[in-house]
Amino acid sequence: MAKDKTLDELAREARQYVDLRVDEVKLQATRGLSTTLGQILAYLLIFAVLTIVLGLLGLALTQWLNGLLGVPWGTLIVSGIFMILLLVLWLNRQRLFQNLFVKLFIDVFYDSDPEQEEQQ
Repeated sequence: MAKDKTLDELAREARQYVDLRVDEVKLQATRGLSTTLGQILAYLLIFAVLTIVLGLLGLALTQWLNGLLGVPWGTLIVSGIFMILLLVLWLNRQRLFQNLFVKLFIDVFYDSDPEQEEQQ
């Protein structure tokens, strides 16, 4: 009788332990995903603002060059500048973008929490 009670308690505590571990994994995954999503949204917002600013600066530079030269060559000059910028970004895309997200995911999913270090 005592053995059955002890085994039942052990089984109940084992289920509780497994449930707690599953909850911990869920919380860590939620934290990681929310941090990643926040970072991605921040990068998208920065990209959107940067796109608007570059577009307005390009338009202003085009108008200034067209007024300075007296002919619409300013449009071609500004377009050439943006094409060179696009080429530089394309050639460095792996280093700029892929490595950025790899570092982000490593920091999010493999960093150690101060709370976990204190418990260990």
